[in-house]
Amino acid sequence: MAGGLRQRRAQATKGGRKDGDGAAAGAEDKPRAATAGSGRSLTIAIGGVLTLLGVATYTFSRRAGLEVPHTPAAAQTPLESVEAKRTAARAALDGLPAAQRRERAKQVGLLTDDEVDAILHAHESSWALPVRGGGGIAQLRVDTNQVSSNSPIEDYLAWAPLRPDAEGGAPRYMFGVFDGHAGHACAEQLAARMAPMLNETLEIVGRGQAAKDAPLLEHSPSRELVRTVRELERGSGPGWDRVPLALTAAFVRMDDELVHGALGEFRRAQDLGRMDALLGPAVAGSCGLVAVVDAAAGEVVVANTGDSRALLGVRLGDGRWKAVRLSEDQTAKNRNEAARLTREHPGEPAVIRGGRVLGALMPTRAFGDCRYKWPLEAQQDLFPVLYARGHRYATTPPDYASPPYVTAKPVIVKHKLGANDKFIVIASDGLYDQLSDAEVVDTVAQWFEANAAANATAAATVTSEPAPLTTQDANAATHLVRAALSTDRLGRRSDAVIRRLLAIPPPHSRRFRDDISVTVVSLL
Repeated sequence: MAGGLRQRRAQATKGGRKDGDGAAAGAEDKPRAATAGSGRSLTIAIGGVLTLLGVATYTFSRRAGLEVPHTPAAAQTPLESVEAKRTAARAALDGLPAAQRRERAKQVGLLTDDEVDAILHAHESSWALPVRGGGGIAQLRVDTNQVSSNSPIEDYLAWAPLRPDAEGGAPRYMFGVFDGHAGHACAEQLAARMAPMLNETLEIVGRGQAAKDAPLLEHSPSRELVRTVRELERGSGPGWDRVPLALTAAFVRMDDELVHGALGEFRRAQDLGRMDALLGPAVAGSCGLVAVVDAAAGEVVVANTGDSRALLGVRLGDGRWKAVRLSEDQTAKNRNEAARLTREHPGEPAVIRGGRVLGALMPTRAFGDCRYKWPLEAQQDLFPVLYARGHRYATTPPDYASPPYVTAKPVIVKHKLGANDKFIVIASDGLYDQLSDAEVVDTVAQWFEANAAANATAAATVTSEPAPLTTQDANAATHLVRAALSTDRLGRRSDAVIRRLLAIPPPHSRRFRDDISVTVVSLL
């Protein structure tokens, strides 16, 4: 496995599964990865200058076949030994009948502590971001990490500076997690394109173009985005705040481009050579959660589509910590979501079956997933070809009568930051499969308090550019991932748990854990 860490500005690259043919139980309630992939040549791509509106986007992920970054020599030998152990375990498990694999996977040899550390530190990153203005926050410290279960990992993390609210104003920052399913293609597009689209939408909303300048933009590249903003304003009436409106419009427009825009472009071009690139992201799917942190204004706005989650760590007056949700999971377990689907599809008792949309999809809101959105005619026309080209989720669900069944329109939560609000955790559901909200916040609080002196020093020396910080096991995201993977289903924490979980090779590991992608934003 290639590991290590490097931050660069380049074209954005990369991106567990929530779409299945039926529901399973417990830790297996999401299907296994589509790509078994025996190779572990995973890399990290932290990247990209997406210069629309002059704002860079930084995306994080690990995927086979990308440029291999430098790997610290001290970590190389343990990572190679991990690969050797996993290769041997995979060969043994692949040779067993399917019914025996789960129990035998529990018996694989444990990794050593050094091997566990090598995995946990291979893809971690930390840096500082400046904050100007009021709000009582001098600096944001950002810690990220990803540990895969699928091969390649299907998650993306992304962050970007956003346009200030006014000329010369303090920067705002976007932090996103995009948890792909049915492959990485949809999450890859979201991570690369969300920040530029959000910046453009913020400009439209801020200048009042949706209401005033729309006639002038009828033939501009922004016209569809302007129309989306206007439709949202008309549908919900006055009173939209700028950031919630911009986030909602960006999510809705992005999904429309991925699902319907790509379909129209392919039908016009009729170019099989471009079919996978155009329609692959539509066949795949992704949850998406974006938090916009405006530290100068003392505000965070979270847009959530799917079941990733954002938590706020609040330190109470007596020294205890409280977890406050900044998002709600959008699944059929959410009563509001179940009621919405039933209301939108009357007379269709199968709209939710086995806790899934049409018995297959776990999240009720998602990007992509054209099998729940395209007209039946389009599916009948294109799915046989796409399936033959390897897109195994290019199939029509049973009882498909009144699409669309799934929307990417997010649910928005706006929170005014207070003096006791100390950090924000943004993570894919793989983290929350392992830990409760309270356990997540308590774990990060442990790190936060242990590193209070170092954080104060870093805040006093902040620069105008993202600054790398010392990242050993003091990385908050690494600390959190280690705790998650060391905790068994009964809530007991042991080093033996993580040594065994990380020893199980993909795709068999997917029966025990999901990809985990975490961003921790400390408010210093």
